[in-house]
Amino acid sequence: MERHEFSALIGRLERQADDNPQFYAVKVGALAALGYASIVVLAGIILITFWYTFSPLLSGERFRAPLVIACAVGLVTLVGMIRALWVRIAEPSGLRISRDEAPKLYAAIDEVARKMGGVKVDSVSVSAEINACIVQIPRWGIFGNYSNHLEIGLPLAMVLTVDELKAVMAHEMGHLSQAHGKFGAWIYRQRVTWHALESKFSNPVGIFDQVLGAFYGWYAPYFYAYSFVLARNQEYVADRAAAHVTSAAAIGAALTKLELAGRFLSEVFWKRLYDQVEKQPAPPYMPHSVMPRAFKAAEQQWARPDWLQQSLRRYAADDDTHPSLAERLAALDIEPSTPVHDPDRSALSLFQPSTTALLKFFDDEWQQDTAPKWRKRHIEIAEAKAKLTLMEDAQTEALNDQEAWEKALLQLEIDREDLAMETLEQLLSRNGEFPKAHLLMGRMLLERADDRGLKHLLLAVEQDLELTDEAGRAGYVYLLRRGREQEAKRFWSKAQDLYENPRHMRDSLAE
Repeated sequence: MERHEFSALIGRLERQADDNPQFYAVKVGALAALGYASIVVLAGIILITFWYTFSPLLSGERFRAPLVIACAVGLVTLVGMIRALWVRIAEPSGLRISRDEAPKLYAAIDEVARKMGGVKVDSVSVSAEINACIVQIPRWGIFGNYSNHLEIGLPLAMVLTVDELKAVMAHEMGHLSQAHGKFGAWIYRQRVTWHALESKFSNPVGIFDQVLGAFYGWYAPYFYAYSFVLARNQEYVADRAAAHVTSAAAIGAALTKLELAGRFLSEVFWKRLYDQVEKQPAPPYMPHSVMPRAFKAAEQQWARPDWLQQSLRRYAADDDTHPSLAERLAALDIEPSTPVHDPDRSALSLFQPSTTALLKFFDDEWQQDTAPKWRKRHIEIAEAKAKLTLMEDAQTEALNDQEAWEKALLQLEIDREDLAMETLEQLLSRNGEFPKAHLLMGRMLLERADDRGLKHLLLAVEQDLELTDEAGRAGYVYLLRRGREQEAKRFWSKAQDLYENPRHMRDSLAE
């Protein structure tokens, strides 16, 4: 199912759910049951065959040998189907942490789990992400018997208070508790399982995978779409459950900090570190050890009213079950406000006495993965600078098209974006078609919040139809993240129309 088809289907289903929520829940339940239909039907046929095969023995009639073969074939097929549907979901990739290593953290988890009705947490792990999640892993594939694994990101604990982290944990446990009701919790688990099956069948390894993949390849996306509406509503339910266990203020502050601090890490913290690769042959500092101080020292750079307002104007993506920040705060009846960071009340204290060891573990892991790439990148930039020095002896006008394109790429290689844009502008002013240059220029302009990039993306599609999906998604996501949902849909449609009828669209782009 294509992205625009999924988005359109979600829109229709949301309207159906709003018009008649009870009937819609019945439809989702029926669709969920359909996933088990092939097994149930086959098992029923086998039982009937067994009956017709062996029931004559009870009345002294002749034994029906041919049906024995049918039973054997049916059993083999049933076993093969069950094995194919025995999907494995990976446990969280974070570092397992025991009760002895973080007794305060486990005490907080036990407190929240008790208030949430006794949710069982089978293991706890720590990651380097600014996130938290509970992963349910079925021991018996689609037949259930789930174990629950809680993963908490250390950066999240750095920026949240203890109460706010408890609220986040309560939200995650809310997906598994009676807050959703038994039906909602079951649908939540089925979404995870069928999504894993869809991924498995996309790369079949046996005859049963190929046969079942034909059905479940169609079924899983539709179940995912139909249950999407319920899943998004379940986020509100989980938020309310978290507010009941802690407070609405705690979950509201946590959601706001998660949004703003996450942006700070991606756009400021990590960017500043990786900007040093040009000057330094090795990382100048270890990121996770300095991260707690960075959140405090740079508080005004992430706890910002303008960033908050931008987040409040942003719509939820069509493929994200999480509602937007504005929608979630409104549902909690919370007035949006710029958060305050207090490192003395940080939830990082819950990880004592293992906090220092955890920070070192993630720094060592990052160093091991990054150091070789850092050195390689440092050398590449030095080489690019040397090549660019030779090119800059000549004016861009004197370079041929290929040389001008290479010059722009070299300028980007050493993070000279302004110069690269000037070179691209001169290249695109020439006669000829430069689809990749238009695509690059479009992306760069959109990164600067310049809508002129949208036209460059469409020109890229016009000149090279193979860029339709890449350019269309770039423009769609750009508009959607700025709360311009209708414009995003029109842009996607325009890119698809251009793909299907490029000659018809050529004149409209030239206007």
